[in-house]
Amino acid sequence: MILISLLLLFTFLIWLQRFIYSKFWSRRLEVQLLFSAATGTEGGKIMLTEQITSRKPLPLPWLTVKFQVSRYLIFPDNIHASITDDYYREDLFSIGMYQRISRTLPVLLHKRGYYTFKSIDLISSDLLLTRKLVGHTNSSSVLTVCPRMIQREELDIPYQQLIGEILTRQSLNPDPFEFRSIREYQSFDTLRSINWLATAKTGDLKVNVNEVTASREVLIMLNVEPDGAFYEESLIEVGIRIAASMLQYLIEDGINCGLLTNARDIITGETVDIASGQSSQHVQQIQEQLGRLDLSQKPARFTDILQEKRYQLDHEPVLLMISLNCDKHMCGLWNEYLDEGHRGLWILPRYPDREDRKPHINGETFCWEVKRYAS
Repeated sequence: MILISLLLLFTFLIWLQRFIYSKFWSRRLEVQLLFSAATGTEGGKIMLTEQITSRKPLPLPWLTVKFQVSRYLIFPDNIHASITDDYYREDLFSIGMYQRISRTLPVLLHKRGYYTFKSIDLISSDLLLTRKLVGHTNSSSVLTVCPRMIQREELDIPYQQLIGEILTRQSLNPDPFEFRSIREYQSFDTLRSINWLATAKTGDLKVNVNEVTASREVLIMLNVEPDGAFYEESLIEVGIRIAASMLQYLIEDGINCGLLTNARDIITGETVDIASGQSSQHVQQIQEQLGRLDLSQKPARFTDILQEKRYQLDHEPVLLMISLNCDKHMCGLWNEYLDEGHRGLWILPRYPDREDRKPHINGETFCWEVKRYAS
C-alpha cells in the first residue's frame, strides 16, 4: 500500500512539475539579441550580445536560443551553426532563479546592407526533461552596414578630375555682399547694379562690380540599373562605394554634396533624393542611406529621374554620374545636361575585359576597372 502511495505521489509530482513548467516556463523570461552599435562599416566588426533574464523562481535546466540572420554577418567561431541562404545558430544556456546571463559574440560585417533578426526561437524543458517546450521572441535591434571606403589615393585621378570641373566651372554668380570696384555702365547691366552716388558725381552712369563666387557643390547621381541584360551586382556595389567615398572626401575638403539615386530604400521602398549639405550629420545620413539601398527591388528608370531633375537644378551644381548603364538614351540625356551649361564627370565601373564599354558623351569620363574576384 505504501509503495502504491509513493508511486502515485511520484506520478503526481511529475505531472505537477510538467504542468508548472508548461504554463510558466516562458513567463518573465526575456531573451534579447543586441548589436553593440546601430551602424557599422563593410569589412568592419561589431559585437552581438545575447542576454537572458529570468525574473521568476523557476530554474531552466537548459535553454537553447536559436536565431536566424543574414549570412553576410559572419560569426568567426561557427559553433553550433549552419549556413545556407541564411546563418542559423544555436546557443545553449542554463539559467537559475532570478538570474541574468550575457554572452558576447564578435560579428564580421561582410557586406553592405540593413540587417534584422529574421527569427528567434527558444527551446527548453521541464526539470525531469520529460517535455520539450518551444517559444518564440523578437528583437528590435537593427544594424545598418555602410559601404566600405575606398582609399583617397585610389580615387586620386577621378577626384582631381572632379575638382578640375569645379574650379573651371563657367557659371559664376555675383555675390551682392562682396563689393570689388566701380566701372562704366554697359548695355547688359541691370538698373539695380547702378551706383547712383557715383553717377551723380561723375555725370556718367556707373555700376557696382561685385566679386564672383563659384558654386562649390556636387550632386552625386548614382544609377544602379544594370549594363544591358547582364546584371553584375559586384560592379553596382563598387559604384556605391565610389559614391560613399567621393562624398566623404569632398565634404572633408569643404564642398557641399547631395545624393540622387534610383535605388530603393529597403524600409520605405522609395528612391532617394537628398539635398546638398556639409555637416558631419549630413555625411552620416547619406552613408546610412547608401547602406539601406536594396538592390533586390527593381530600381526606377534613371532617365525618368534625370528628366525630372533637370527642371529643379537652380544652383547648377557640378554633377558626378556613377553608372554602369551607358546606353544611347542615358548618354543622350547626359549630353543635354552638358549642353545646358552643367559640368560634370561620369565614372563607369567595369571589368578590364570590357574595355569596349564606355559612355559616348561629350564630357569627362573615367573608367574604374574592377578585378573579377573583388567583392
